[in-house]
Amino acid sequence: VVIPSVQVLLNDKISQRFPTFILMCDFFCLILVIIFYSIDVVESIEKRVVATEQSGRKLGTSTLVPLYFGAAFFFFREVIQILSLISLKSFHIWLYDPSNWLNVFFVVLVTWWAVCMQMGFLQDLNHFRSGTAFTVIVLWLKVLAFLRNMLIDFAVFVGGVLHVVQRLAAFLTALVVILVAFSQMFLTVFRQTPYCTDPPDIPDEADQWCEVDYRPFCKFWTSFLSVYTMLLGEVDEEMFQTSKVATFLFCLFMFLVVILLANVLIAIVTDSYKVIQYERAAIVFWTNRLDFVAEMDAIANGPWKKRLKSCCGMGKDENGGAPGGSTFGKELWKRLMDLFDDDIEESYMSAEFFAYILLRLFTAVIIIPFWILLGLFTAGYLWPPQVREAIFTSAVRKHSSESAEEDELR
Repeated sequence: VVIPSVQVLLNDKISQRFPTFILMCDFFCLILVIIFYSIDVVESIEKRVVATEQSGRKLGTSTLVPLYFGAAFFFFREVIQILSLISLKSFHIWLYDPSNWLNVFFVVLVTWWAVCMQMGFLQDLNHFRSGTAFTVIVLWLKVLAFLRNMLIDFAVFVGGVLHVVQRLAAFLTALVVILVAFSQMFLTVFRQTPYCTDPPDIPDEADQWCEVDYRPFCKFWTSFLSVYTMLLGEVDEEMFQTSKVATFLFCLFMFLVVILLANVLIAIVTDSYKVIQYERAAIVFWTNRLDFVAEMDAIANGPWKKRLKSCCGMGKDENGGAPGGSTFGKELWKRLMDLFDDDIEESYMSAEFFAYILLRLFTAVIIIPFWILLGLFTAGYLWPPQVREAIFTSAVRKHSSESAEEDELR
């Protein structure tokens, strides 16, 4: 996939009508689900706060239709893809693709919470909040996966983050051990001291005091949270002035963790991101694009293709549709663009000059925006090839080494 000729072929494939239509439908359904899911969850929480019976927690079906529609789209998309790959005896491709399992989680979670909100299930409000919040993570992971497969710069960024996290495994383990050690040391130093035994001064306007805010080193979990926030820069040095040992541990923590480990972290991240930035992210991006193009070809040439064509009386063609569909609007769009490339040779006061200006203005204000909007409403199906290529193709990488050039020549 790093060979430029292969990348050109993949760009040509993904800018065709059918892959473009699927990508646009994915995007529209994903945005639709995210918007209405956020609205429905907020409305459901408000109803659950005041409702005492199951009927009072129910949402109207009309507000949940977009959720059912989006889940149904991705469900049938996966089913058709599975059937197509099974017919080609390549089901293992779907099975080992993480993005497909993300789609499965997406469909299951969206459908489950839509049913819960419609029927008023799950009386415990805390469980409902936690579950819907977890689903939000899945929704936005789906957005990240979509952008990663669409934009090579975004793929470099996401690939870099994932590669850095993998390289940070040893560092994070050591950091957790150090944080646990310091939290236990602070807990031991302050145990059974006036810091923990004497109640704090409570402001007059406060009804009750929060132990986490006033006495963080009296319990292990709050001690660990306080040490972690110290790592991020939130430090109250007055807490350590009552004990020389606590002051020493505080100075040691600031030097070892905040100064030393923070710079080690920066060095690891910088070195790891350079590795992914130039080579590995591009390979991952074009590999994902190759997988998507292969999946679209499998769907477009599924076992139902011949039966559908025979039922509709359609003949054989390149795109599984009307002949010449891949070049629909190509010549007309080229002529429209030529209007803005040609120089006007007529005099500024001639009728031909004003007619040409009006034609350009009409094309730029009416024809082109209308065509773009028409393509949006049809999920890119009525766009000319030039527009699809401008949106969905990515820059082809040149040869990064002599060996890559020799591989292409072979």
